[in-house]
Formats: sequence, C-alpha cells, structure tokens
Amino acid sequence: MKKSITILMLLALTGLSVNAQNSWTQKANYSGVGRQGAIGFSIGNKGYIGTGYDGTSYHQDFWQWDQSTNTWTQKANFGGGKREYAVGFSIGNKGYVGTGQDSAHNIYNDFWEYNTASNIWTPKTNFSGGVRKGAIGFSIGNKGYIGTGYDPTTTTFFQDFWEYDTIANNWIQKANVGGGLREDAVGFSIGTKGYIGTGFNGTTYLQDFWQWDQASNIWTQKANFNGGVRAASTGFSIGLNGYIGTGYDGNLNHKDFWEYDTTANAWTQKTDFGGTIRDYSVGFSIGTKGYIGTGTNSSNYYQDYWEYSPDSIAAGVNDKFTTNNLISIFPNPTTTTFTIHQDNFSPNQQIIITDVLGNKVYSQALNTATETIDISHLSGGIYFYEVSGKRGKIIKE
Repeated sequence: MKKSITILMLLALTGLSVNAQNSWTQKANYSGVGRQGAIGFSIGNKGYIGTGYDGTSYHQDFWQWDQSTNTWTQKANFGGGKREYAVGFSIGNKGYVGTGQDSAHNIYNDFWEYNTASNIWTPKTNFSGGVRKGAIGFSIGNKGYIGTGYDPTTTTFFQDFWEYDTIANNWIQKANVGGGLREDAVGFSIGTKGYIGTGFNGTTYLQDFWQWDQASNIWTQKANFNGGVRAASTGFSIGLNGYIGTGYDGNLNHKDFWEYDTTANAWTQKTDFGGTIRDYSVGFSIGTKGYIGTGTNSSNYYQDYWEYSPDSIAAGVNDKFTTNNLISIFPNPTTTTFTIHQDNFSPNQQIIITDVLGNKVYSQALNTATETIDISHLSGGIYFYEVSGKRGKIIKE
C-alpha cells in the first residue's frame, strides 16, 4: 500500500501576536516589468516568478522573492528562452518549468529543472503530452503533474494528465481530467489530492471543480466554484484549504477571492484580492500565507505583489487553528515530506521526531521560518515531534 503521512497539531497556542486575518497586504513590487502569463512557485520561504509577456515583449527573466526580507533578487534566466503561458511547480528544493508559447507563436513541450543551490537550469525529458500552452501544473510529494491546455497550431484542447518522476526523469500518463477539455484552468494540490477547475473549452467558460486521488488515479467532481464561470484565474492552497480568485468570465475581469473547504466540500467568499481586477496572474503559497502578483487587465500589465492572510488554517484531519498559532504543519496527509512553518520564528531550533517508545528517529535543524522535513525513510506507525517545547503527532501509514 502506498505510504501516506497525516500530521495533527495537538496544542492550541495562545499569548502570541495576531496577524490581520482574511486580509491582503501589499508587498514589494515584482522587480521584473509588469506582465501576464508568467510562471510562479515557492520553495521554502522563497517565491519565484519569471517568463511572461508585457504587451510588447516576451521574457525569460527569473526572480526570487525572500519572505523574511520582502526583497526581490534576479536569478539565472529561464533556460528555455522567452515565453508566456508556461507551467511551473516545485518539488523539494527544485523548480520545474515547461510548455508555453513564444513571440513567434511557437508552442513548446520542453521541460526544465531549476536548482536553487547552483542557480542553474537543466533540460529534462520533454513533456510527453506534446506541445501546448495554458496548461495547469502542481506537485504531490516527489511527483509533478501537468494537464489540460491548448495547442493553437492544431486548434486542439486537451484534458490529458501526466505524472513526472524526478528520479526516472520520465512521464507517465494518468486518467484524463474530469469535466472535459479546457485551457487556462486553475490547479493546485492538497496532501495526496490534486484539484483542477474552471477554464475555457473553446466555446464555454467553466466553473466545475474536480479532485484527483493520487493513490487511486480517480477523478471525483466536487462543488462547483462559487464565483461563477471563468478562466485565467489564480489558485493556491494553504493547509487543507484551496483558494481561487481573479480571472475572466468572457466579458469582465474579476478580483473576487474564494476559499474551498475540502472537509465540507464548500466554497466561502473571502476578502477581495487587494489589487485591481485582472487575469493571467501568478499565485502560490509560502507557509500560512498566500501570494498573488502580476497579471493584466485590458492594456495594463501589472507588477504589484500581494500577501493574503487567511482567518484560519486547516491543519489536520480534525483540527483547525488560527493564524496566531506559532507552528503550522502541512500538507496533511503527505507521502514523503511535510513543511513546518513558524509565524514567530527564532533561530537555533530543531525538530525532533520520536517513535511511540520515545526513541529519537530523526532530527533536523530549523534555520528559517519555513522548512521541509523528509520522513520518507520512516516505516508506517505513529510518531511524535517536538519543537521548542511544542509537541504534535505524526501518523504515517
């Protein structure tokens, strides 16, 4: 049976400063020029944005944002050249970017790995689904996924869905995305589940929403996105909740913002996105915060960048804790790694994991507010963790 990990917070922590909840805070503008159709992903406490189109020129520049300092640093240009409408996601400490179109409207299926340590792009095996733009991408554990999209050279819409194995450097086709053909959909992952919804199928703007189970390779339809039909929206996940906002409905751009509760299978409208109406923005999450930046509305190309603070984080199967808590751990469940985030981080800490007999089975220094912990080597069972006197339980099956 495929291993999975469920992480439960056991303590409700009090006496700490409370961040503004269900609110947007503008951060330092993206240091590249304003643009649409860029790629974005996060690794640890860093966010990355690159490529895209500014109304005149296509780009391949690539920038890193540091959550702790609120500063942007330019990194090595994307190895595949200038383009927009590509796909980006991260696995561990590596970033992955592929597909998209360039200024000559060439459509791509190349696929590249970015090493944060060396600041080098390396070509990997081409995406096996063929050339396309406007696809979705996300990662679950140590696997990456790309699906849907559109090839304008053949006027073909897609609903195929592919898994990338970082070790074997190959692609395996999975079950087609539920709901049919589409481009410019939203995709994100929560635990061992992937979610895809909205988009445009060539004639109709969509609002359906689907869940994919990594273990069973089955798609299940969930509650329709409550914001109505649209495409080119932005989505990300925080803990066990998903978020979708902005986008285009065929007539107008939007700035509304919605939260999806995986437990209740229900959507709740939250505070509107802090910037102006737009589509083709970038979105990702870092720890307990979400981020949206760049995008376009008519002839305006934006470089603003905003942070979202949710009013609660779904942190475990039966647990919710508010954003004034010191520690959050996610995703839940997970197959190989989890992320630990501390809102009020102090240096010189470590996480210690013990088994039910009290034997220490793993420890790792915590050097930043957000760290990735790899427990893929542990066998199934119940484990406990401790960080600075705060304790929780880890269930691995």
